Amino acid sequence: MNMTMNNKINSKVSDQFTIATDRYTSKDFAEKEQQLLWKRAWLWACREEELPNAGDVVTFDIVGQSVLLIRQKDTSVKAFHNVCPHRGRQLLQDSAHLSHVSCPFHSWQWNLDGSIKRVLDREDWQGCEHMEDADLKLKEVHLGFWGGFIFINLDEDCQPFEDFIKPVPEFLNVLGFENMQYCWHKSLVLNCNWKVAQEAFMESYHVMGVHPQFLPFVDESNYSQSQGIHGHHIYTWERPPGSPSRRTGRDMPEDYRSAIINFFKTFDQVADKTRNGQQSKRSMDAGIKAIEGLPAGLDHMEIMMAAVTSMYEAAQAEGAFFPLVDPETAAKIGVDWNVFPNMSLVFGYDGTLVMRARPHDSDPNYCTLDLCAIIAWGKDKAPKVEKERYENWRVNSDDIPMLLLQDVKNMEEVQKGMHSDGIDILRPNPVQEQQIIHFHSVIDSYLSAEK
Repeated sequence: MNMTMNNKINSKVSDQFTIATDRYTSKDFAEKEQQLLWKRAWLWACREEELPNAGDVVTFDIVGQSVLLIRQKDTSVKAFHNVCPHRGRQLLQDSAHLSHVSCPFHSWQWNLDGSIKRVLDREDWQGCEHMEDADLKLKEVHLGFWGGFIFINLDEDCQPFEDFIKPVPEFLNVLGFENMQYCWHKSLVLNCNWKVAQEAFMESYHVMGVHPQFLPFVDESNYSQSQGIHGHHIYTWERPPGSPSRRTGRDMPEDYRSAIINFFKTFDQVADKTRNGQQSKRSMDAGIKAIEGLPAGLDHMEIMMAAVTSMYEAAQAEGAFFPLVDPETAAKIGVDWNVFPNMSLVFGYDGTLVMRARPHDSDPNYCTLDLCAIIAWGKDKAPKVEKERYENWRVNSDDIPMLLLQDVKNMEEVQKGMHSDGIDILRPNPVQEQQIIHFHSVIDSYLSAEK
């Protein structure tokens, strides 16, 4: 359903940590984002494994712009605007494997490196300006690489990628994302602003309301903080994994073996039907089996160590990478990161959820939410992943992991509320939702910068 635009106040983030609701509903604000944010920020476009061979092409679309990412013969990657310089036709609509790029309109052709290969009846332009080979090559787009992820930037004078991504690699390189590959990739069309969708993965304050089934097994006490232009939130683990939330009023477990097994089983709610997602099925099965063989009387750290050791051994047996992260480093990393503006990473032992909300080209009340999982697969174990797109996610709700489905249902209800005459400012929690406050401040820094 198309919602009417609401311009109740002036799209501000106040010094008192309130956020104007019209930032989620205003077409004027969305148009500013298009020009000053999306066309200037570094954006995650695809994964390296999507381009395994020379001639492999991935298309990436954002705010009316389309980009081709092409694996070169020398194994490098180049990116180009997805448009023919002759009459402006878009060259490709989907990913492909090509020996060269062709325009379906008038059969012009380009080499994989973007140089012109053929202009049909080129002699007709003899003596004309703007027809040199340099004029006819595909227009290149800046690329950045980190952790197996490939980023693009549409701004010809963009900030260096190495400056943009700081300090993310310093914290997260230990997790070895470059050793992981897709488990699944689902794109959902949602009736909500892209920020509503992205913010769902920036805090755990909503667990009691949206994911109450987790409370018997996870104490969600947490805080969030900024890191450069990015942000993350961190669980305090005042109660160890497997303990009930302090909100339940329940006592701590007497035997942590069954408690941690139940904690591990909650990860099935962020997995597909093969039980792979935020964690691999391999690791969950190995960890649970190890705990089932332990004697009574062990504390939670001893139990967790036995489980993680078994996960590592199972990975080694399959020739898979497994990140070994000491408790101090894990505490600094936290449970998730938002790489500005629209890439959320939620970590597991040997896998990670990756969420990306992309705005609708013209309507601020809609977005496309990409829900992905990457896993450190064993040798020759990675599945062939076909990207799924759900124009009506309710029809495909059985194929969306349970926890993510709960988030998706909530997102559209939040967007409805943004149009209510009963609210004109949001009041994010300054401790647990600091990441969201910072997120909007960084958006404002882009929108206010001269270009």
